[in-house]
Amino acid sequence: MMKNIKYIIILLFVAAFNYACENDDSIERRGKPAITVLNKTVTVTEGETATFDLEVDYAVANPINIRIDVLDDQGNPLVVTLPSGAPDSGNGLYDLVTLEDVFVPYNTWFESGYFQYGYTGGTGYIANFPAGQTSLQINIETLQDFIPNDTKIVNLKFTSTNLLEATIDEVVSINIENFVSNSLITRLDWSGDYLDNGINPCDGDTALDLDLELYYNGAFTDFSYSECPEELTILDTDPDGTYEIDASFWTSNGNTSSTITNIPTTIIFTKPGIFYQEVDISSVFPLADGGLSDGNPSAITTFTVTKNGTTYTVTDSNNTQVAQGRNSNYRISYKDKLKLK
Repeated sequence: MMKNIKYIIILLFVAAFNYACENDDSIERRGKPAITVLNKTVTVTEGETATFDLEVDYAVANPINIRIDVLDDQGNPLVVTLPSGAPDSGNGLYDLVTLEDVFVPYNTWFESGYFQYGYTGGTGYIANFPAGQTSLQINIETLQDFIPNDTKIVNLKFTSTNLLEATIDEVVSINIENFVSNSLITRLDWSGDYLDNGINPCDGDTALDLDLELYYNGAFTDFSYSECPEELTILDTDPDGTYEIDASFWTSNGNTSSTITNIPTTIIFTKPGIFYQEVDISSVFPLADGGLSDGNPSAITTFTVTKNGTTYTVTDSNNTQVAQGRNSNYRISYKDKLKLK
C-alpha cells in the first residue's frame, strides 16, 4: 500500500511539473511557430500605404525574417534586381527594378545578403523583425500615377526565408483604387540617362536645373525650384481667374551630351483621376544653348490656365489648348530668382 501511495505521489508531481513547464512562457519552445496574416486583402487609394497585420503563434528568441515577392498576372514572382556587373562569387552588383504600382520599403534579397543562403534569383524583398515579437506588420506603399484608371489588384507572396525562425506561406492582395482630385497639378520632368560622363540630370549640384513658376493675374505666387520632377498645384479652393505657368531651364551646370540635342522634357497637366495630358516641350530647351542663368533668354515657355470653379482650360502661348508652347519673356528678375533658389 505504501509503495502505491509513493508511486501515485510521484506521478502527480511529474504531471504538475509538466503542466507548469508547458505553461511557462519563459521556457523556449521547440519547433517553428506559424505566422498568420489577419487581413489577406487590403484596399487603399493610390498613394496610400497598405498595411498587413501578422500574428506569430508564440515568441521566439531569434529575429524573424519574411520574404516578400510581388507577383505577376500568372502568379510568378517579379524580378526586382538585375545584374549591373558580373557577379563575383554571389557578390556582384545589382540594380533595383522600379515596379509599376507599388514600392516595397524593405531591402531586396541581395541587399539583405541572402545570396549566401541560396537565393540566386532576382526576386524578393526581406522584412526583418526583432526577436520576441508576436504581432508584426508589413507595409507596402502604393504609387500615385494621376492617370484615370480602374481599380488595380497587386498580389504578393509572404514566405519563410531559409533561416526558418517561423513559418509562413501566404498570398495576399492589395486593391488600389483610383486617386481623384479637383485640383490641377502641373509636373515638369526631364529625368533619364543621356548626359555624358554618366551624370544623372536630376542628381544634386551637378544636375540640370529646370523650374516651374506660377503667376495669378500677373502676380508671382508660387514656384518649384529644387525637385525632379518639379511640381505645382492650383487647388480647387484657389480663386477663379487666369493663371500662368512658366517652365524654364535655369542652367546646364556645364553638362553636355553626345546622344541628344534637346533636353527630353515633358510637362504634365492633370486633374488626378479625371484628366491627364502630357506635352513634349523638348524643343524649347537645346542643351548646348544653356539656360537662363547661362545667358539664354529663350529657355522658357508659358502655359495659361483659366480656372472656373473646378474646370481648368490649359493653353500654350499660341493659344492652342494643351499643346507645345513657344518661348515667353522672362518674368521675375534674375536677382529675385537667385534669392529663391
